[in-house]
Amino acid sequence: MKKLILSACTLSLLTVFSCKKETKIDTSSSTDSLATTLPKDSVTIKTDSASSSTSSSTRNIITKNVGKYPHDIKLFENKNFADRVKKITGAQYDEIFKNFNVESQIVSENEIYKVTGCKQHDCPGYSTSIFYDAKNDNLNVSVDKNGKITDFAEKDKITVTDVLKSM
Repeated sequence: MKKLILSACTLSLLTVFSCKKETKIDTSSSTDSLATTLPKDSVTIKTDSASSSTSSSTRNIITKNVGKYPHDIKLFENKNFADRVKKITGAQYDEIFKNFNVESQIVSENEIYKVTGCKQHDCPGYSTSIFYDAKNDNLNVSVDKNGKITDFAEKDKITVTDVLKSM
């Protein structure tokens, strides 16, 4: 009887821990929250010219990894990329980072790159899209909290095609 109870407890613990495993979902076939017309807040922060090494590092981590997941390339562990996102999003950076759980692959169109992530088990409630314009070395972040979209622009607002929005 003790072995049966011990086996049941062990099985229960294994089930609990295996359920916490992070899963990655390719959301490229779903629609992007940016395609909807909802009230938007916009923040544009003009920054001094970034050093060429910072720009190069951000460009390489994004442009050289199309088709890969942000977690696989440790995107947020790239100091230059993380510093640039922190600079434009300010106090919201920690929340963005914390809720960048379910990720899509890096996609691009016409040298505009997109990476998205959302809160695990609540993608419609909190999702983030990060856009990178390789031609102009410009970063934009769009945060959708329950339908309220806040845009952050490093230099200028990046024009995103409907095709890229839907990827």
